[in-house]
Amino acid sequence: MFAFIEKLSHTQRKYALILGSISLFLGALLLWSLSGSQQAKLANGAIIVLPIKQQTESNSTNWQAYARMEKVINQLGTSANYPVLLTEDVIAMLSQASSFIDDGQAIDLNRLFNVSGAALVVESSISTTPQLQLSYRLLNTEKIKQGVIKAESIDALQQALVDTIEQFVDSHYTQTASREWFSEPQLIAALRQIQYRELAQAESSLKQLLDSDPTNLTAIRLLAQLHIDAEELNSAEQLLIPAIKQAEQNNKRQLARLRLTLAQVKLDNEQLELAISELSQARALAANTQDWLYLGYISNWSGHIYQRLNRYNKARAQYQYAFEYQNKSGYPSGQVAALNNLARLEIIEHNYSAAYKAVKQSVAIVTQRKLTHLHEETFTLLTKIENKLQRIR
Repeated sequence: MFAFIEKLSHTQRKYALILGSISLFLGALLLWSLSGSQQAKLANGAIIVLPIKQQTESNSTNWQAYARMEKVINQLGTSANYPVLLTEDVIAMLSQASSFIDDGQAIDLNRLFNVSGAALVVESSISTTPQLQLSYRLLNTEKIKQGVIKAESIDALQQALVDTIEQFVDSHYTQTASREWFSEPQLIAALRQIQYRELAQAESSLKQLLDSDPTNLTAIRLLAQLHIDAEELNSAEQLLIPAIKQAEQNNKRQLARLRLTLAQVKLDNEQLELAISELSQARALAANTQDWLYLGYISNWSGHIYQRLNRYNKARAQYQYAFEYQNKSGYPSGQVAALNNLARLEIIEHNYSAAYKAVKQSVAIVTQRKLTHLHEETFTLLTKIENKLQRIR
């Protein structure tokens, strides 16, 4: 190109250089635009890493799939726009999609996307023949990336999977977890028993785990929640107080969840101001670790308590925050819970138009996402508000 320019007159060379510069600029702009449009295909929302099974394992060692999953989650960390769900949260989302621990059924990925609102689902498995390798699929609603990773060890395979996810999502990740909780089989056994409502067995599994590992904060919180559900509030609080002191040292994400659980104890004891105090601390901790899912839960509980205290403006603000946080995590059931709570509050204050606006948004989410477990509650609320509006017209 430059040899050609040298043969032109001074004026021609001038125009040729200008045109060349414009062409280079437009080309760079087009490449930037294409790059940006490809990235935009991945909408904001949570990342779900599914259990990583190994072909040679039997059902009796299924807990190892969750241990490997947790290791990948911890290595990945979390992101502001793409929060990475913790192992316990993934198990909860799978149960909402009717995929329970050890049920042997293939995961209904369409249903999982609907109930979780996830931006990305990571599906992978490890095989040892003909050599050690990990097959993976990175799935979202727009595209699938799949491949095979080969390495000398399982740890190396897991780290390579983390690197692959980071490159695919192209976001900044922050480490928030300091240790693994699912390295013991009793924890996944307890969660399975909770799913199947075998609560006495779940309590036994958790106590057995805590006998050997008294610092397992997830096990402590699950056991405390069983005590709360059984209205054994003193026992729950006795578990939570030392666990909170332990978590204050180096685990803010678990600390936020422990304080939320303690707030439930205070609420059930009618200590509403103390419950608000615990939730305020939990909120700051969850925000610090970009845990949008639990920020949504915390805000919903805060709204409920402020409503109990007749502080309706504060309750309204908390329900609105809850919706925004759950929208950021992509979790549709959380969004519906916040909107329904907001609609009920507006009914109390006779703001029926505002209540109708909130519930209509809720109805749209329930219908679009096929959230059958929230259908009756939401449409009953819609009918109630429509009846109120008809009476005042």
